Amino acid sequence: MKLALLDIGSTAARLEIVDLDRSRMPRADWSAKARTRLAEHTGADGLVTELGVEHAERAVRHCVNAAIDEKPDALIAYGTSAVRDAVNGAELRQRLSEAAGVRIGVLSPRDEAAVTYHAARRWHGRCGTVLTMVDIGGGTIDVATGTGGEPADVVSLPFGAARLTRQYLPDDPPTPQQVDELVAAVRGTIPGSLRTFADRDLGHPVALSKVLRQLAVLTESSPGRMARHPDRLLRAKLRPWIPRLAELGQKQRAALPGVSRSRARRILAGAIVAELILRTIGVDELEICPWGLREGLVFRFAEAHDDTDGDALRLMATLFS
Repeated sequence: MKLALLDIGSTAARLEIVDLDRSRMPRADWSAKARTRLAEHTGADGLVTELGVEHAERAVRHCVNAAIDEKPDALIAYGTSAVRDAVNGAELRQRLSEAAGVRIGVLSPRDEAAVTYHAARRWHGRCGTVLTMVDIGGGTIDVATGTGGEPADVVSLPFGAARLTRQYLPDDPPTPQQVDELVAAVRGTIPGSLRTFADRDLGHPVALSKVLRQLAVLTESSPGRMARHPDRLLRAKLRPWIPRLAELGQKQRAALPGVSRSRARRILAGAIVAELILRTIGVDELEICPWGLREGLVFRFAEAHDDTDGDALRLMATLFS
């Protein structure tokens, strides 16, 4: 069975096709990608501009039309926090659903964290051991821990890197006062919210999300050598990069090892949040997990398909609001 999964995020829409009959691993056999530019067209008040909606519509149509010749058996489409949390999110979802030809679903922050944790657990294996995952997305940060396929504890906070950048870092480069205000905001909430994770066995801590992977590349690279596939993000190496990133503008950051142009604006906020999370939960390093929400949904669909004798789409729909 060929499953098409359309992910609509703050920077891009990506459609991947996974052949579930060929492999139990969630590896795409085919993919298409187009920029949504939702992050740059979302105001500090959370409203997506008309231009932003039109960009996202075009991106969705491009991905869906590109996949026609691949003839997938099922298409699941969902929006991340950029779609879910937009002030005009209902209209945005309606127009994107029309562009895709299927209903665009969204996951609640906790459900999204649980699916992402499920992907990390499947990647890491060894059920029965403690696994803790840290995910810094565009709209939320998620920390989850547990010993089974579902997390026992989840904390999801609206401190994603794109959201914080919109709210606190409007200038490029940001002013020192703007950076101080961002730091004060996250320090005033994150430590208290993650108190339950401190002073406990966190087992195997892993990092998910592109922001954390790009920070790992940045901190592990050296002059003349880029660490393309680092396996860890170290807090000791991350900390000194924060004041350096704060002094740079978007174009200068995009020239750094591992930092993509689409995430250059938000990489500072991501670094600040990542360092504070690690310090709060008492973890010095995170192992980089290459899987995330998309892979978690593929596993969920495959499991639902097996459990429902083929009626997986109806069961999967219960995940989305």
